[in-house]
Amino acid sequence: MREVDLPPKPDVVTGEPRPPHAPLERDWSGPDQKHKNSAKKVPRPPEGEGPMLEWFYPKSKNSAVSGLILSVIVVVFLMFKDGGVGWMAVWWMWLFILPWPFLFMLTERNVRVSAGADWVCGGKRSFVNTYELTEVTASVSGTARSIELKDRYGNAFSTQLNDIQRNRELWDLVYNGILHSVYLGGAETNKLAKDFLGLNLPPQYWQQR
Repeated sequence: MREVDLPPKPDVVTGEPRPPHAPLERDWSGPDQKHKNSAKKVPRPPEGEGPMLEWFYPKSKNSAVSGLILSVIVVVFLMFKDGGVGWMAVWWMWLFILPWPFLFMLTERNVRVSAGADWVCGGKRSFVNTYELTEVTASVSGTARSIELKDRYGNAFSTQLNDIQRNRELWDLVYNGILHSVYLGGAETNKLAKDFLGLNLPPQYWQQR
C-alpha cells in the first residue's frame, strides 16, 4: 500500500475531531432522522470500549411506507394482467398484497447498529474494532450490497451498506477506521470492497472534507 495522508483517528471518548464525510453508494437516498429515544434500542459494545457516539434504528413509519408502495405496485400489476378488478373477489390473491407493509416493518426492525470512535456493533455477536481490522470484504446478494469486517481479535461484523450509511455520521466513523486498517494496518480486501468503498481513495472522498 502506498503512503497516504489519512484523517486522524478521533478521540475514543469525545469522538473529536470527527472524520470527513465518507463516500456513499450512488443510489443513496439520504439520511434518516436520528431520535434520542432510539439510542436505548441499539446494541452496546463490550465492556471496556469507548462510549457510543452514533447509532441507527429504523423508524416503523418509513418501513411501512416502503411496504405499502410495494403493495400498490402489486395491485397495479394484477389490474393490468387481469384487465380489471375481477381478481379482487379471489381471497387468496390478497395474500400477495396485504403482508408487505408488515413484512418490511419486521425486517427493518432487526437493523440495529451503533458505533463509537473506534468500534461498530450490530449485536452481541457482531462487533469489531474498526482500527484493528484484518479483513474488509464486500459481496452482492440480489440488489443488496453488503460488507463484512473482521478484526485481529477474531470478532466479526456484517451489514448491508444501505443500512449503515443511513446515519451518515456513523458511516463516517466506521469508514475512517476502515481506511486506517487497510492503509496503515494492511487489512486484506477484495475487489468488490475496493470498488464499493472507494478504497483506492478516489477524489470525491477528499472533496467532501
